[in-house]
Amino acid sequence: MITEDLKDRALLTGVDLVSIERIKGAAKKERFLKRVFNEGELRYCFGKRLPFRHLAGRFAAKEACIKALSSLGSGISFKDIEVVNGDNGRPCVKLHSRAKELLRGRRAFLSLSYSKGLAFAFVALQ
Repeated sequence: MITEDLKDRALLTGVDLVSIERIKGAAKKERFLKRVFNEGELRYCFGKRLPFRHLAGRFAAKEACIKALSSLGSGISFKDIEVVNGDNGRPCVKLHSRAKELLRGRRAFLSLSYSKGLAFAFVALQ
């Protein structure tokens, strides 16, 4: 168990790896899309040439962020985490509701990568 003092100072991380084909299959169900992604994320992904690749990356980012935040508490939903592109064009996480409460002044860093049908996300909370 992490003590409160250590929670305030620790670097918290989360990683996730997801199959793009798995997300492509899940995305056939509108219920999945509405439960996991915000409207802006859907517009962004479906505006791309390879929408399922981008959906998979954002799904992996949300899972990785939930894993990083889980040391601080529970009750986070997928929609509490939004993957947006920063001013420099790089993806970053924007937290809402419960996820934002748990972040408590920390900064969130996101890295996404893709290889051979897989999307990989790494999140660090400092």
